[in-house]
Amino acid sequence: MSEKIIDVQDLSKSFGARAVFEHAAVSVEEGTTFGLVGLNGSGKTTFIRLLLGLLKPDRGSVRVLGFEPWKHEAAYYRRLGVILDHDGFAGNLTVSENLRIFAAAKEVSWRQALDYVEKYWAGTFIREEVFGGRGKVKYLSRGQKMQCALCRAFLSRSRAYFFDEPTVSLDVDACDHFYSLVRREREAGSTVLISSHQLAAIEELCDSVGMLHGKTVTLLASGTDASVPKPWVLRARPEENVGAIIEALCNVPAAHYGGAWHFSVLNPDAAVPKLVNALVSAGCDIAEVRPELHSLKDRMRTRSRNGEGA
Repeated sequence: MSEKIIDVQDLSKSFGARAVFEHAAVSVEEGTTFGLVGLNGSGKTTFIRLLLGLLKPDRGSVRVLGFEPWKHEAAYYRRLGVILDHDGFAGNLTVSENLRIFAAAKEVSWRQALDYVEKYWAGTFIREEVFGGRGKVKYLSRGQKMQCALCRAFLSRSRAYFFDEPTVSLDVDACDHFYSLVRREREAGSTVLISSHQLAAIEELCDSVGMLHGKTVTLLASGTDASVPKPWVLRARPEENVGAIIEALCNVPAAHYGGAWHFSVLNPDAAVPKLVNALVSAGCDIAEVRPELHSLKDRMRTRSRNGEGA
């Protein structure tokens, strides 16, 4: 069974008379990427600050990597890679000077830091600055400063990463680079939490997505829950035998509307190929078969309008 890296239970947090969370619960397992979305003011940054121990819960339990963040143990922070609402670099220092400070704090030797930059930041301005740049960070563009923040966050092989709006100022190449770094860490077994209004990044990278709404967290999508049937679409003529074959193999009724059959399947990797073979053998012409995707934006709007999770 996978280890719970983030385990939040019965979380409540208020600022004065304004309650941000009431009895919220979130669990994120190791080796997964979790997306955190929500409208402005819903508490995304507050949630990350609670995970970091920068804020103290009023009630409930917050544990990350087995640590209680509010205890502020140095060993805890050395296991994290973090981006909040600023790059974290001192403006009057160079990129290289800043990176030396962070490497020392994470107990990473300068030789190891240089090897990391050479391996994972080759072809970027970060590599040029670390190995020869003398300009101060305060003269960099907003996007370049964000790349500095990313370089700092991924400096050591952390077990957990918390990113608050990491792609908002990145250009196309820098964004692709960020995606590749997240995937590398996930494949290595690290857990990544990304909070963002950039829903394309959330949909591209995250295994599961939670929406902050109504002072709690509602799961919008989970690609890791094998017990939940997945919706699929199959474009074929509305003949009765098509629906019967789908129902027989998937054990669910199928509905035909919008020019396609709509159904759910528990294990698509195994069931869909069998379904296609059965339909072809029965003489059915299939124009398309694919997962039925409802955009994350649509799901957020639906829950917001219906008051779900409130």
